[in-house]
Amino acid sequence: MSFDYRASLMSFALILALGIFANSMWKRLSILRKGRPEVRWDDLDARIDGLVKVGVGQSKMFKDAGPGLFHAFIFWGFLVLLIRSTILFVQGFAPAFVLPAAIDHPYSFLKDITEVIVLCAVSYFMIRRIAIKPPRVTPSNEALLILSFIAGLMVTDFLYDGFHFAPNVRAHTLAVEIAAMPIGGALARTFAAGTTPDGTLLIFGEIAYWIHVAILLTFLNFLPLSKHYHVILSLPNVFLRRLGAPGALAPIDDIEGKFEREESFGAAKIEDFTWKQMLDLYACTECGRCEVNCPAWNTDKPLNPKILIKDLQVHMKRIALAPAATSGSVEDGADALGVPRMVAEVNEDVIWSCTTCRSCEENCPVMITHVDKIVDMRRNLVLTQARFPAELKPTLKNLESKSNPWGFPAGQRADWSKGLDVPTLDQRPDAEWLYFVGCMGSFDDRARKTTIAVVKILQAAGVDFAVLGKKEKCSGDPARRIGNEYLYQEQAKANIETMNASGVRKVITTCPHCFNTIKNEYPQFGGAFEVVHHSQLIWKLLREGKLDLAKAFDLRVTYHDSCYLGRYNEEYESPREILRAVPGVEVVEMERSGKMGMCCVAGGGRMFMEEKIGTRVNQLRVTQAAETKAQLVATACPFCTVMVRDGINELGVTGKIEARDIAEIVAESLVPRPGPDA
Repeated sequence: MSFDYRASLMSFALILALGIFANSMWKRLSILRKGRPEVRWDDLDARIDGLVKVGVGQSKMFKDAGPGLFHAFIFWGFLVLLIRSTILFVQGFAPAFVLPAAIDHPYSFLKDITEVIVLCAVSYFMIRRIAIKPPRVTPSNEALLILSFIAGLMVTDFLYDGFHFAPNVRAHTLAVEIAAMPIGGALARTFAAGTTPDGTLLIFGEIAYWIHVAILLTFLNFLPLSKHYHVILSLPNVFLRRLGAPGALAPIDDIEGKFEREESFGAAKIEDFTWKQMLDLYACTECGRCEVNCPAWNTDKPLNPKILIKDLQVHMKRIALAPAATSGSVEDGADALGVPRMVAEVNEDVIWSCTTCRSCEENCPVMITHVDKIVDMRRNLVLTQARFPAELKPTLKNLESKSNPWGFPAGQRADWSKGLDVPTLDQRPDAEWLYFVGCMGSFDDRARKTTIAVVKILQAAGVDFAVLGKKEKCSGDPARRIGNEYLYQEQAKANIETMNASGVRKVITTCPHCFNTIKNEYPQFGGAFEVVHHSQLIWKLLREGKLDLAKAFDLRVTYHDSCYLGRYNEEYESPREILRAVPGVEVVEMERSGKMGMCCVAGGGRMFMEEKIGTRVNQLRVTQAAETKAQLVATACPFCTVMVRDGINELGVTGKIEARDIAEIVAESLVPRPGPDA
């Protein structure tokens, strides 16, 4: 059969399909040029490493093992079949083209096996969407169409091989090539056994070939128009992901008095996001892994991270595809109350429901960041619109006037240390460590117990430390996460100035929020310090034999991971190792622990807001802890300790389970070492 027409038809098909594809991509991606600038091509080694592990290796998919594995099979299958697709397009111009036998035969075998696996995976997802219907999966006929496209590609490729090679089976030629194809070869032998003439078989093969090409080019052009745009953009999004500290928010640069000069801050319109934040919106796979792990969504709050991203994506697409506005902005106004339309479409309750726990980001397979977008919208509401929950007004006012959320006099910040022989930096300017106590550890009665326990441990181990005392201010974390970047920078810069002037180099914190802020965000303003969390230092002291633990506990303990220690700073093991080192302590894990641990609800300023919608998050977390039959919930964060304690009281299980910081357990187990005069 002659294939002379192929080159002309293939040229036409490719020019048409690629032209339409390029136009679609340009329309949708051109809006990214309006986003704020951001450098995302630094440190190529790290970016390539992440692309291989997360993008190609699909490492984040396996947290939900079954669907994750089948999704990985489809993705890996596409990578394998990319070679086959390239060959088919080349054969459109050179029908006799084949790979060298040393490559072609093993590849043909791999290709056939891969296509079978992909068909099985497609069948699984078809059944999952039609019959199982898991809650996190959005019902979509479009998804079924995409799965049908994929199945069609596999089937037509098998048919092409079968019809194409059937005449060779009859002629007893290309036996080795046919034997290398388990499925295509079997079909070829089946078709050859029939009575269909060779010419007709080749025509059928040619039909299968062009149907395959048509599906592939249609699929390519359907992607930019569909929710499966992520098929194209997921790998670039992973490559361009944020490097460095995952929870460090980008500052609003106060250049030449910008806070006093500018009229708008944060994200009021889509172009206020960076181009990479906008790319995130296109890359969403709608897999729902973020929503099933979101503490807000799991307690009936209006925040669904997946829907948030999709709402922003819909808004961006509408702006991108709309006729050019008469003004220079891509945003076309605000609602009747003056709320920027993008924020109004998202819903303010959604924005304020976030605890900034980053569980959504930890579970996103394409490395979308949700928290920075929410905080950017909060910044606009707080700094530009002066619209925020009423209960936050006294919190922000107290932070501004007293540098703590409750409005205690600054002079009382060191009252916790009375009788403990704790020096200030003024008294011991050469101290090796600064113990940054934080607002909770200084003023909250429950958190003070942890502060005192930490001091006893440091003194028992002979650690040379001092505190700032009355000079200490709030780290600024609550203000920054609430969206008041101006107030955050005031607090942060004051602390940095004091610490730098005192020659501070090494910092201990008890609060993971202070830990994250001082370690990862103070460097943005010239505060470069070595920062350790008390769990890290205590475990180091235990390993070095500087602490003796003798008092045994007959305790079954479960550890609650702090979001700002765990997901923000990858510290999961030190607290657990400390608990295992305490005599008589049995450590048991909650179902949601480690990277999959659940928030207590205190982050993102939620500590100072009422939960008026749905179930209280801390109650759900206490219920999860109680399921382990533990007698004690160990924490490593004063916010977590208070929230877990409150949940215990609210559920009426006081006496059955309690909450204590790991430092309190260690301090109680300590053997006092004899002093120099003993």
